[in-house]
Amino acid sequence: MSLLDNLKKLLSSEQDANESKPSNPNFITQASRVKHALQQLMEAHVHLSIILDDQSEHTSRLIGVTTNGLLLDQLNSRLAHNKMQPSSHIQIEAKHHAIPFNFSSSIQKPAQNGGYLITLPEKIYHPQKRAFFRIPLDYIEKYKITAALKYSENTLSGYLFDISHGGLCVAINSNSYVKKGDILSPASLLLKNGQSVSVDLTVCSVKKTPQDGLTRLGCEFLDIEPAEKRALHKFIAECARERAKK
Repeated sequence: MSLLDNLKKLLSSEQDANESKPSNPNFITQASRVKHALQQLMEAHVHLSIILDDQSEHTSRLIGVTTNGLLLDQLNSRLAHNKMQPSSHIQIEAKHHAIPFNFSSSIQKPAQNGGYLITLPEKIYHPQKRAFFRIPLDYIEKYKITAALKYSENTLSGYLFDISHGGLCVAINSNSYVKKGDILSPASLLLKNGQSVSVDLTVCSVKKTPQDGLTRLGCEFLDIEPAEKRALHKFIAECARERAKK
């Protein structure tokens, strides 16, 4: 399966957040995005603060995320462990990259490994920290990127995933070697009607999903010439208007 096919599959499995905006943008409410956020916490081995009904606070971590619920590691305190009874409500607080991931849950049953199976939350408090809201792009096959890694002979190509006035996310082949802090210069973006815009980018995040053959790069714009910036802003405004009509 090609990179484009895998990217389309990924996009089709996620409803765009803008299609049904939550009343409070500081919460993740879409089921697929809730599960994805929890998987991030688990893969990063983030410590969770577990707050029980009596307001006592304990530390655990996620060791499993399934469609049936979440698997929490066993609490160290025997007294706290005895309070983790089925139907008990708990509050979970965590931070990943200094951004809160807070949610409520309840105990379903003890797990075989001594941990606890808890319910998937309906929403997660996760405030938006970006200075600019990124717009997911439709018809991604139209919007491409080709770039060179500065100070190397490596090049990459892929597709635009989303974009804002401050940066963009691109999807490239997962076997491309790119790391956080790399500079993509020059980078050429193919936008609407075959228009090409040249920019320089700093790679701020790298997320690999080898099973899909994809690597998503979160990038910030560096130096952009005024004419190129006007073209980008026009493109972003057009995409925003198109999504608003849906």
